[in-house]
Amino acid sequence: MKCISFIAAFVAIFYGLFKVCAKTYIFDPVNVNRICNDVIARHTNTTTQEQTRELFIDIRDSLAEFYSDKHINLYDDSKWMFNNAGGAMGQMLILHASLHEYLIIFGTATGTEGHTGVHTSDDYFTIIKGEQWAAYENEFVREVYTPGMTHHLKKGHVKQYAMPPESFAVELAQGFIPGMLPFGFADGIFSTLDVKTLYKTVVITASDMIKRCASALF
Repeated sequence: MKCISFIAAFVAIFYGLFKVCAKTYIFDPVNVNRICNDVIARHTNTTTQEQTRELFIDIRDSLAEFYSDKHINLYDDSKWMFNNAGGAMGQMLILHASLHEYLIIFGTATGTEGHTGVHTSDDYFTIIKGEQWAAYENEFVREVYTPGMTHHLKKGHVKQYAMPPESFAVELAQGFIPGMLPFGFADGIFSTLDVKTLYKTVVITASDMIKRCASALF
C-alpha cells in the first residue's frame, strides 16, 4: 500500500511539474521551417564534412538568433551522440530538451530505416540535407521529403521511415516528452547494450530537462 501511495504521489508531483513547465510552447513549427529554409538557401554545397558542419552551426545560430541563446544550447561537437530507436540508428545533437518539447539535429551518414514509434507528442521533421522517406501500412508508394520540407508525424500515428546516406533534419517534438523516452532508450538497454552512449544520452537529456524546468519554475 505504501508503495502504491508513493507511486501515486510521484506521478501527481511529476504531472504537476509538467503542467507548470508546459504552459506554453517556445517553438513554432512554421518558424522553425522558415529558419531552416533560410539557412539551406545559404548552403548550396554540403558535400564535405566541414561544409555539413557549417550548415549545422548556421542552423543552431539562426535558431538562437530568433529564439535567443537562453533556449538554444551552444553548438558543441562533443555533444553529438548515437541514437538507436525503433530499429533505426542515427546520431543527434540536442539543441533544447524540456518536459514538453525538444529540438534536435538528427540524421545519418550511412543511411537508416526503422519504426517511427508511437509517441505522446507531435513530431515535426524538417529536412536540411538529403531526404526522408515514410509510409503508413497499406500505402505502397512512399512519401518523399526533401530539404526544406517538414514531415509532420501526428501524435499516436505510426509509420515506417527511412533516410538515405548523408541525410539530416531538424526535429521538433511537442507534447508529453517523457512518454517518448522508453522508445529512445529501449534499443540501448535490450539490443545494442551500448552503455556508454546510453549514459551520455541520459546525462545530456536529463540535465537539459532539469535546467528548462527550473527556468520555468523560477
